[in-house]
Amino acid sequence: MKRKEEFIQLLADQIRCKRAREDVIREMEAHISDQAEAYEAEGMEPEEALAEAVEQMGDPVAVGVELDRIHRPRMDWKMTAMAVLLSLGGLAVQCATGNIAVGSVSFGRQCLFMGIGFCLMLGICFLDYSLIGKYAKPLFILYAAGVLFYMTQFSYTVNGMHRGAILPMYLFVPLYGGILYQYRKTGYAGLIKSAGFLLLPAGLAWSGIPSLSTAIQLFLICGGMFLLAAAKGWFSVKRKQTVLALIFVGVILPLAGAAAGFAFWLADFQKMRILAFLNREAYADGAGYYYQQVADVLRRVDWIGGAANAREIAARTAGGEVSLFLLVAFYGSLAGFLAVFAIAAMVIHAFLVSMKQRNQLGLMIGMGCTLVLGVQTVIGTAVNFGWLPLTTVTIPFLTAGGTASIVYSILIGLLLSVSRNRDVLSDRLYRPRWRLRMEKL
Repeated sequence: MKRKEEFIQLLADQIRCKRAREDVIREMEAHISDQAEAYEAEGMEPEEALAEAVEQMGDPVAVGVELDRIHRPRMDWKMTAMAVLLSLGGLAVQCATGNIAVGSVSFGRQCLFMGIGFCLMLGICFLDYSLIGKYAKPLFILYAAGVLFYMTQFSYTVNGMHRGAILPMYLFVPLYGGILYQYRKTGYAGLIKSAGFLLLPAGLAWSGIPSLSTAIQLFLICGGMFLLAAAKGWFSVKRKQTVLALIFVGVILPLAGAAAGFAFWLADFQKMRILAFLNREAYADGAGYYYQQVADVLRRVDWIGGAANAREIAARTAGGEVSLFLLVAFYGSLAGFLAVFAIAAMVIHAFLVSMKQRNQLGLMIGMGCTLVLGVQTVIGTAVNFGWLPLTTVTIPFLTAGGTASIVYSILIGLLLSVSRNRDVLSDRLYRPRWRLRMEKL
């Protein structure tokens, strides 16, 4: 036994990453125990079997050095480069479409926001994302309280809506990933509690901001994560029946919520937007004007070269919220295609990085952040080109402002942290230390 402890200690001394050391020790102890049991089955005495198992492990220093090479943080330089280039490209688009003038105060502020966002992204990248798994519920509740406090004390409304609170709502998504992970192997009770935590941010967006589109997007994103957890058997329940039931509920609830919102909750101007989207010609002189303008531009633009009346159209549209449409209007379809393609390339890269995670918490947090970026890109693009009703949208990297820069930097920083720790953190249940002490009592 002493020889085993000496072997493990000498091996562990070679592992420089403290977070990986615990998992490596656990893994090596399991290997030695399994091998010792195999030798005992062949007829060896327990002490002899253990000594032989340790001997077969080889030189502890050499093994430790090799494990240190494998189990260490690895920076995802590809994603980092993509984030930097897309941020600079987004600033260029804002300037090219006239939303920001080079040398103006707004240009300087946007550069400052980008710098703060980049520092925040790198700072989060070097943090241990498993903290979300350990403290998911208190973080979730504290963040909900913080959002409510912000909306009641500091936020101002535009047309009755707290627009400044829309993007911060999406930071609930990675926290919800931690919630799902904490409820692993808790059966139907964990399934029901996870559903409750899913409805909290969607309900807050619906009634607090209020924004029906934000509520639906949060429901779809968190619902997708919930469905993924159920499909992977996280809750130890009947997998097939649970997945089918969640899909059914996930379709019915948004439809019922949208119908109820339209009938009882939406303001008249919001209802008018939806009616104008469904019947554009009837509202061509009012709420349907935007859709007519978009259709007119798309008929006139070439792959290279925008519409002749692009500047006039730009003056009549919604400014920064339709920056992608303005890019196409000014410079042609190719410019818009390249912008969307570049963002999509990063989203796909983030998706692949998340799917390769052996750590299930990392997979869930990575998928949540990826879904936010992907859904925002798809819906923002659809609204820009009149494929969905006009509403408040943001497209990653193509939306100016401090809130957009900070929120998207946090999400990308978490993706980088997940990627960086892919060979460091093993798959285990993360619980606060006080919870572990209680479970031992």
